[in-house]
Amino acid sequence: MNSRLTPAEQFPADLLVLDDTEIQVLHSRIQRQLDHEYACALEADPETEFRRAELMEEFDRRDARPSTRRPALHLMAEL
Repeated sequence: MNSRLTPAEQFPADLLVLDDTEIQVLHSRIQRQLDHEYACALEADPETEFRRAELMEEFDRRDARPSTRRPALHLMAEL
């Protein structure tokens, strides 16, 4: 497995079907690809930039969801 996701490789059509860990791994691979593109070509491929933007929107959407998790006990004691 490559640690980067090149513009030629498949990108999920629907990010909603991925769990949080899969989204984070995908973001890491896209970020590594961006770093590689800047280091080698001094600019990012538009497809890689688009993919990163799409992932950031998905992170924002997920962060805006109401949390169903209960706070950790040590945090509850501070309340």
